[in-house]
Amino acid sequence: MKCPNCEKGNLLLKDEVTYVYLYDLADDGKVKWQDQEGYTSYLFVDREQKDFKQYVQCNHCNEVYNHIVERVHDMDMIILKKAIHSNGPVSNDFFI
Repeated sequence: MKCPNCEKGNLLLKDEVTYVYLYDLADDGKVKWQDQEGYTSYLFVDREQKDFKQYVQCNHCNEVYNHIVERVHDMDMIILKKAIHSNGPVSNDFFI
């Protein structure tokens, strides 16, 4: 989808998420779950989401458009052109 501001760049949906990862420690102070190379960041006990921000941004002029993708029961997540062009709230109505 082309940027309505500069008409050169493409619009990208961006999710910025902050997590705190929790790891179990052994008695010797090392992380309990490791692979052959040592500490493995993806073998965590739990994670807590601290922050979430979603927006659409042009990859050319960096214009930012406020945007929220809503999940509705039995409907895929959708991005609507009219929400981006109006820079307004998102509707789940389909566009043609």
